[in-house]
Amino acid sequence: MIRRIFIIFCFALFTTCDDGDIITVDLNFEGVLEQCENFEDYHLIYDTRSEPNEALILIFPKSPTNDALFSSPTDVDSPLELTINATSVRFIYRTYNRALTASDICSVVPPADLIIREDYEAGAGKVIITSTIVDDDNDGIPSIFEYGPGGLENPQDSDGDGIPDYLDEDDDNDNVRTRDEIDNSDGDDDPTTNPLDTDGDGIPDYLDEDDDGDDVLTRLEDANGENGPGDDRANNADGELVPHYLNPDESIAYDFEPYDAFENQYTRTVKTNFTVTNIDLEILRSTTVDLGTRTTVIPNYIAPD
Repeated sequence: MIRRIFIIFCFALFTTCDDGDIITVDLNFEGVLEQCENFEDYHLIYDTRSEPNEALILIFPKSPTNDALFSSPTDVDSPLELTINATSVRFIYRTYNRALTASDICSVVPPADLIIREDYEAGAGKVIITSTIVDDDNDGIPSIFEYGPGGLENPQDSDGDGIPDYLDEDDDNDNVRTRDEIDNSDGDDDPTTNPLDTDGDGIPDYLDEDDDGDDVLTRLEDANGENGPGDDRANNADGELVPHYLNPDESIAYDFEPYDAFENQYTRTVKTNFTVTNIDLEILRSTTVDLGTRTTVIPNYIAPD
């Protein structure tokens, strides 16, 4: 995303104003935001560019609510709003003598060879922050399709394990991950348009406790009793090597101590967008700046029960 911010400079910044002449500088930032992770008390979000060497910097305090912006979605109609006050919440435009690196911005003590040439800070304004997660549990099904009739207020829990489908990587509790039981070959990310339904019973595999319709629960077709039924295979009537749980000719219910093949753990991707409005910077003539989006990847995320 390329945003254009028009900054007006009076010639007095360089020489003397002459009949109100102005210079218009076009700043082209890509909007892919970075974040400093080394400050204990506040978040520092920034975007930089070179030729000229510039930075847009947003600083705001750490708190449970602010921290959650990088791990959880905000309400659809209620983005978080922060008030710029030049103390705890700050929005800054700077130019430098050379190209910037992440260590330059995030250093407690700036490098000796880095010089700030121009430094403008807003004294007022608003920051609108919206965090979104398309697929909360990274199971291949966008969350909007997993909320169910009750929506996010009363989300669907197909297997009744206490974890709603949109946070559950195994929606039917059959020890086969949901992402391994869907077909998105049509590329629309909607499991209802092209469902994988092995036994043709009208229940898609990712919600079906008995995927092959052989009257043996999928989780019980685990011959070795470990890693889930996905690694137990045999030839079907056509001579194809397929998992027991997808082979109606293999209908042995194996006896083992009940277990969960995996912890409900996955990688979560959060996109946090920052928009700055009503800025009072003396050099800005744009009232709204789409600062950009910070993408946070959380490995080994465990959904709360």
